[in-house]
Amino acid sequence: MNPLVSRLRFASILLATLSLASASSLVTPQTIDDEIGIGYGLEIADINGDGKDDILLVDKDNVAWNENPTWEEHVISGPLTEKDHVSIAARDTDGDGKAEISVGAQWQPRDSENSGAVFLLKPGATSKGPWAPQQLHHEPTVHRMLWVKGPEQQFFLTVLPLHGRGNDAGTGAGVGLKFLGYNPPTEKRDTWDTFLINNQFHKTHNYDIVSRGEHRSEELLSASMEGVHLLNPQTTPWKSVQLSSEGAGEVRHGKLPNGKPFVATIEPIHGNEVVVNTYTSLNSKAKHLDRTVLADDYIQGHALAAADFLGIGSDQIIAGRRGSRPDDAVGIQLFQPNADGSEWTLVADIDSGNMACEDLKVGDLDGDGRPEIVACGRRTKNVVIYWNNTTNPN
Repeated sequence: MNPLVSRLRFASILLATLSLASASSLVTPQTIDDEIGIGYGLEIADINGDGKDDILLVDKDNVAWNENPTWEEHVISGPLTEKDHVSIAARDTDGDGKAEISVGAQWQPRDSENSGAVFLLKPGATSKGPWAPQQLHHEPTVHRMLWVKGPEQQFFLTVLPLHGRGNDAGTGAGVGLKFLGYNPPTEKRDTWDTFLINNQFHKTHNYDIVSRGEHRSEELLSASMEGVHLLNPQTTPWKSVQLSSEGAGEVRHGKLPNGKPFVATIEPIHGNEVVVNTYTSLNSKAKHLDRTVLADDYIQGHALAAADFLGIGSDQIIAGRRGSRPDDAVGIQLFQPNADGSEWTLVADIDSGNMACEDLKVGDLDGDGRPEIVACGRRTKNVVIYWNNTTNPN
């Protein structure tokens, strides 16, 4: 059954102009680095245990973190492999107030047999570095990674390749990729044991964590050429429920004003469309309600977040595009839904022309209860904090 497709509409050109005119009042940009190489990925996490979230960047040949609130840079690793680093994951997995860090490297997307590397970084005498790398098992074309909470508050690493073995140039040929979990060592086992999460996809790009509460295992949303799938750890491999058949590169989920869930995507991989699908629930019994295309003019949409940036008790969508040529439009946009998510409004161009957005993350950096946006730009060579200037209407 083809879902209902509704396009983003503005009541008039004047309304759109007025809406966008307020963008400068929503954020204050602060550039903390204007000399990065590529800036493959960002994380927001407390690295030194001082209670403040810091900013991590995995660049092509180093890993560094910027310390809150001065944003002093600490390089904790140089090149781990001959080819580029490509991904980073950071999360406090042992409750000591300091994030554990993993890195994906040896980025060769066209080599589906021998590329890829996975490292755990271990701090030295101080958190400022250098950190010692421990290499773990890997599959080819390592691309994205997340730390995920499992049963009994135990965390494990998950690593998602770009595509499976034999899938040269990302055509979808070859075998399904191996989406793996990594259980850390225990008192009885001194190795990182891997387990299979999924092997049905042939080309993926990103994924998101679905939290079910403090005492329940987290689930995952994956974006691939086969669509969007919800992955549940009740079986091995994990149970897979298809939510959308449209190929997607980025995926995030959020909550509408009416309390119903939505799933935001950029379609296809490195695509031109920012899309939202709404559902009755986000589980195996989910029923699709509506599909809305928020924008269809992106060139290489590459970053996505769902968060309550406006402080209204429900989530908005933040989308970034990086472009591919010098004259391509780049930047970050903020979209807000009506109560049931059937209509969305472009609230503001958070950034227009100064951020060729490779990745973005959202987090409260100054403890005022309002989330900031942090983005890194491939072609613009920068890392920027967009400080939240909104006033909670409540």
